[in-house]
Amino acid sequence: MDAAKGWPDGLQPNIARSSLAHLQPFQAELADLPLEMIKKQLGKEDVVKLSFNENPYGPSPRAIRAMEAELSSMHLYQDAAGEDLKTAIASRLEVHREGIILTNGADELILLVTLAFLDPGDEVIIPSPTFGQYAASSIAMGAKPVKVALQDFRIDIHNILAAVTDRTKMVFACNPNNPTGTILSKGELEYLIGNLPEDILLVVDEAYIDYVTEPDYTSAIDYLDQRGNLLIIRTFSKLHALAAARVGFGIGPLPVIELLQRVRPPFNVNRVGQAGALASWQDTCYQKKMQALNTANREYLCDILTRIQMPYVPSQANFVLVDTNQEATRVYKKLEAEGIIVRNANIFGLPRHLRITVGRKEDLTRLGQVLAEGC
Repeated sequence: MDAAKGWPDGLQPNIARSSLAHLQPFQAELADLPLEMIKKQLGKEDVVKLSFNENPYGPSPRAIRAMEAELSSMHLYQDAAGEDLKTAIASRLEVHREGIILTNGADELILLVTLAFLDPGDEVIIPSPTFGQYAASSIAMGAKPVKVALQDFRIDIHNILAAVTDRTKMVFACNPNNPTGTILSKGELEYLIGNLPEDILLVVDEAYIDYVTEPDYTSAIDYLDQRGNLLIIRTFSKLHALAAARVGFGIGPLPVIELLQRVRPPFNVNRVGQAGALASWQDTCYQKKMQALNTANREYLCDILTRIQMPYVPSQANFVLVDTNQEATRVYKKLEAEGIIVRNANIFGLPRHLRITVGRKEDLTRLGQVLAEGC
């Protein structure tokens, strides 16, 4: 083994899982860094970060107080199962508490579902472009990602169904999809659920569901009684503004959740995160305020883009995918020089596009002024 073949220098032969030769560690680029590190790297104090789909307004005050109250108990282990949080989630969503699993962010749940269900050689259908962790976690298990193209920046259920083979074990669908912000309509989701073979696990990632305003949308939770092999992913990182607390959760039929519990590390969700998530979940006034702000600011961003004649994909999330009408790196660098950090969508195979997080109105105004100057 050597680095040229995908292995670190000095690794003993045959010691590593062979599938890891096809993966590389996460390498944080400027857009991935915390705000304070971006400021330091750019040598600027006035920086706007619109690259990570973070809630720019911060957590609920109730969540902050709840997390602060837990700090004096950090020497004690938390409830390993997170029963209080699971009970609150189950009550509002009208699902069984046993049908919920808490995880260290949605990323851990993606890794756990591939660990629990995939064997080497299995195929995993993944619409493309989409969130990269689906493919990375599948590859880590020795499975083969089968990427199917979006149509007009939307997940095409017919492309998914046409890609099914006797090796297909799992399908991922991000709804709304990252980085496009587009959704599967209620009819499309129903068709996919009804026509995907029953022995395939359908994983629907609803990380951005709280931002959806389109009436023709429904959660996959509505179909739990109709499909045994179904898992829904949710997170507290977006609307609830608890990205650094790392709290995600999955909802599914009891057999699916029970299998995931077998591979879940105990104490995977820390006590501070659990407390903040519970308080935020109960603060419905805060949630409604965040939803209203995102809707208004998303419309404001789209108005800006329309005025400067930059085409964009209509979004149901807290970000907008923008066609820069040129090589996007040029525009990205122009914004970076002005202390505005967005996501260069070339990492998604979209070299003309930027993904811009819906930030505060004043930040979007500044963004629009720079974009209007041209590159």
